[in-house]
Amino acid sequence: MSKKASYRQPNLFLEIIKGLGANKITLALLVVIFASSLSVVQVTHLSRAQLIEQDSLLQERDELDLEWRYFLVEEEFYSQHARIEEVATSQLEMKRPTSQDEQVIILQ
Repeated sequence: MSKKASYRQPNLFLEIIKGLGANKITLALLVVIFASSLSVVQVTHLSRAQLIEQDSLLQERDELDLEWRYFLVEEEFYSQHARIEEVATSQLEMKRPTSQDEQVIILQ
């Protein structure tokens, strides 16, 4: 009885293969659907990777912008006339020339 029961029941996988083999358009559409779904997965993965890279580049740009602003403030600090005069007098022992220290050279 088990032999007859197993023989009478069709194998579903074989029936699907037979149906696809008989109808070539359905088989072609099935292959196109699988290829399309795999390409959607691939494109989604690549777009997420690009977004992650974009976020890291934007963060690096912000860090470099902040560092550039610090350098601008530092440049402003070191280029102030009072600071330059103070360094010249304290570290280099320079002083402003008086009128007696000036010499005029006449070129002919």
